[in-house]
Amino acid sequence: MIISRQTLKRFFTIFFLIIALGETGKNSLTFSQSPTTDPHWEELKRKIRYQIDHFPGVVGIYIKDLNRGWTIEVQAEKLFPSASLVKIPIMATLFQAEDQGLISLEDTLALKKKFKTSGSGSLKFKRIGTRYTLRALINKMITLSDNTATNMLTDLLGLSYYNSSFSQLGLKNTNFSRKIMDLNKRDQGIENYTTPKDMGLILEMIYNKKLKNSEEMLEILKDQKINDRLPVSIPSYWPVGHKTGLMRECCHDVGIVFAPSSTYIVCVLTQDIRRIRRAKSFISEIGHLTALYYGNNSMQTNLGVSEGTQMETEIPSFQPTELPSTENSKTGG
Repeated sequence: MIISRQTLKRFFTIFFLIIALGETGKNSLTFSQSPTTDPHWEELKRKIRYQIDHFPGVVGIYIKDLNRGWTIEVQAEKLFPSASLVKIPIMATLFQAEDQGLISLEDTLALKKKFKTSGSGSLKFKRIGTRYTLRALINKMITLSDNTATNMLTDLLGLSYYNSSFSQLGLKNTNFSRKIMDLNKRDQGIENYTTPKDMGLILEMIYNKKLKNSEEMLEILKDQKINDRLPVSIPSYWPVGHKTGLMRECCHDVGIVFAPSSTYIVCVLTQDIRRIRRAKSFISEIGHLTALYYGNNSMQTNLGVSEGTQMETEIPSFQPTELPSTENSKTGG
């Protein structure tokens, strides 16, 4: 069978087009509600695009300016294994359950052997039978990403109740199908998933006080003790309420940043990563680029910040090779 040169040319044109489209789809960058008159915002997009193009993994990003509603979205509705990010909607569910009279956060639970699990947190080392209030367990679950505390709170209401609550919260792509460190089920293909946009949605609901006890939830997020990703490259005097997530081949951080000029949400999720340190560095760099945008005094006038209230913002230099490595891939933190 003889194939003509024209047929071969058409074949290879289609072949390389398919490859190009596949590469574009891996980390496709889309923007909604973007300004056309702010060159700094456009520059932020370009810099984020550059970082994505040079990152060896899959990325999902959701950035939202809460004052103006502008967003930058990169695969914002793609499913990622949630790891410990699921602890944010777990917290929200518990606060809503108290408001509905189903539980009291002053109720106590006893630590049992079946709840103890590996990874983040110190409760796994505590004496069996020790009792903790639900409020204390929520604090440990978020600020220290304590997996044993999470198991205790999961058992309290059950997976079905949490999934129903997530749906009612409007988290259409977030599920809770296995306990946080049930690695056997994970290896069977049973996984907890979320998206950058779902995480941004629940953070925005907390910020806008759309949920009961939003103020307390925000203070818990601000008290986060695992600060080796987004906060690394954000000025220390900018409050940040955030939550990390870390599992095999996945590394995340999502949060609300209170800059002098505006408040914004940054959600960065990664998967198929080769090195955790590289993923943490990437997340920190996205945080750094965004902080540079909001710390730019020439841009603050565009945000409506008067000259009398503008602040000289010194963004810390970013040194990815010096990032601390406080967790390993099995922590779930």
